[in-house]
Amino acid sequence: MTTTTLAVVEPQEAVSLLESPLSSAETAELQSCELAIELAGKDRLEKALIIGEKLSTIYNGALFRGLDGGCTWEQWLKERLPKLLPEAEGRSVAWGDGRRLLWEERNLLATTSPLGGLLPSGVQVADSLKALVPRRFFRGDGGGWNPAILDDPDAAEGITKVWELACKNAEANQRRNGPTAEDVRAAREELRPDLERKGLIRSAPASFQTATAARVEAARHRTVDVTSAKRGRAERYEDVAHEEQVRRDFRDTMANIRDTKAERQAKVEVDQVREQLDAAEQQERHELEEEVRHYNRRLHDASVAIHSLLVYLQTLSRVRGTQYLDDMRSIEVLGLITVKDDMQRLQDAGQELIQAVNLARTSEPPTGVNAQTIEL
Repeated sequence: MTTTTLAVVEPQEAVSLLESPLSSAETAELQSCELAIELAGKDRLEKALIIGEKLSTIYNGALFRGLDGGCTWEQWLKERLPKLLPEAEGRSVAWGDGRRLLWEERNLLATTSPLGGLLPSGVQVADSLKALVPRRFFRGDGGGWNPAILDDPDAAEGITKVWELACKNAEANQRRNGPTAEDVRAAREELRPDLERKGLIRSAPASFQTATAARVEAARHRTVDVTSAKRGRAERYEDVAHEEQVRRDFRDTMANIRDTKAERQAKVEVDQVREQLDAAEQQERHELEEEVRHYNRRLHDASVAIHSLLVYLQTLSRVRGTQYLDDMRSIEVLGLITVKDDMQRLQDAGQELIQAVNLARTSEPPTGVNAQTIEL
């Protein structure tokens, strides 16, 4: 996963940086990012992450400021992004910021959270974590531009703690798809005092804090009212004679136990058989789900690798021209690294990809494993 490392910029230099024109290297990097955004045509989450990574690079590097400088991030999103994504996507600042935040938060948590790869997968969850993304400046110091710090694990302590607590709460609530946005907000507010003391979260607006306090107070009053009502009902029925009712209930219970003995025994036997059948079905489904995870991970890795290679070659074609490949094939790095056999390697990968497609297109029973295959 690519990590955007930010240059150290003092607050007083931020405004002058935003007003300065792009250098030739920055222009080339911006063109490369825009090309990747334009070609991001994969599945929903992968597409969002590809676009989010490039938007993060453009934002954190202040590449949005334009060839002459002075362009703001919001202007770039409103004017330039719809040209790269002419469909219904990319028509608002919130749309672009949501995907940028999602990639930045996954990038931070992937290197700090010990939760076995569980990461945010939706922009609503990302929005709940945005106040925890470490930023270069205090509010207002950067003239409206505040790049993220993605290369300091200590700065990501706050978002890591909140995400781990949200995951634990989601697991306790048996949520199969990980924490919801509400789970994240609840964990964030629970840890807020400690986070604010350590400076790991940006303070919530006063209106939000007031609304949160009002909800907590209303919930407390509802609890008190329900408790008082229950106590009142209990007091109204204190004078009712219970002894006769208790005796009748006991006699009815014993009679019911005798009458339903055979039925209960039969039900126990049926339940035991059903449990055995359910256990076999659950085991089979578990094995199927594991294979789905393995296959999906390999499909994802292959798709990302092929797409990354294509984007690299298209960028090289635009910036330097494919004639540059001839120069690249003529040298060796450290006497070991060479690309002079790139065509053969591309053709071999293409042949293996065709074999994989042919296998995926079929629907046949197992072919078995022979001794030759094992030896190979």
